[in-house]
Amino acid sequence: MALGNGDTRHISGTSERGQRRARHGTVRRYGQVPYVLPALLTAAVISVYPLINMLRMSISKVGPADLLAEWQGIGLENYQELLSSGEFWYSVRATFYLTMGLIVSNLVVGYIGALTLSRRGRLSSAVLGLMVFIWALPPLVSGSVWKFMLTGDGAVNAGLQLFGIAPISWLSSPDIALGSLTFVTARAALPFSILIIRGGLLGIPPDVLEAADIDGAGAIRKSVSVIVPLLRPTFGVLLILTIIYSFRSFDFVYVMTGGGPGRITSTLPFYAYDTAFGTYQFGIGSAIAALSMIIIVVLAVPYVLSVRKEDEG
Repeated sequence: MALGNGDTRHISGTSERGQRRARHGTVRRYGQVPYVLPALLTAAVISVYPLINMLRMSISKVGPADLLAEWQGIGLENYQELLSSGEFWYSVRATFYLTMGLIVSNLVVGYIGALTLSRRGRLSSAVLGLMVFIWALPPLVSGSVWKFMLTGDGAVNAGLQLFGIAPISWLSSPDIALGSLTFVTARAALPFSILIIRGGLLGIPPDVLEAADIDGAGAIRKSVSVIVPLLRPTFGVLLILTIIYSFRSFDFVYVMTGGGPGRITSTLPFYAYDTAFGTYQFGIGSAIAALSMIIIVVLAVPYVLSVRKEDEG
């Protein structure tokens, strides 16, 4: 059937309006690029470029003599040397135990603390303010204070002696040094986890909790069946942040134990620093950092993908 002039003009106008909308959408989509570009370039300079250099250094033989010269590529020899080194596996073990301690502290203790402080009031506000102050303290300052408190004649042992308990070598005993370090590190991270979980608790609709109360659910049943499932995304984000935080555990180790006694408390970040700037084996130090990054990606990415798949489903 032939189209008339009016029909042709109508189709032409519709086509032109569609093209204008498409052009407008394209401009709106890419018109923000100039505003984002400076941030992207800054991130590339301060993050991507050092990362590429670290990966290059990890497959090169780099020492003090040739740090500023042309690096000699040696393939995967640095990685092979690391994987056959007992010191490396000591650091993996220390990092694993520290990570497990932080996960228990941030998720379990943090959840209990967030439940306790979930009600608004002057006391809760005062405690939260104190927690923010503790969390904001630089690790070097906080670690130095705890180091003096945990020494042989420090405040902790002085308090124990009041009850007739002999002094304990908190930071020099191979049996408890890692536990002491984990406690101090977890204490520093705990306020942040409580604030994150408390924010998730305050975001739960009151009607849901009231319905659980009407159904006769007790405190434990309500936590297990209602609150924890609703906080699953919050716990997931906090879990990833905790893992990343544990793999950045350098400050407290450096200040409190220096990786000792022996290699008991030498976590992967400290081991990378000590290898690169203590023995000047920059290639091996970079390989340690690269392996740490790979471990973080292996642990974090599957969970992120699973959460995204659930959201899309």
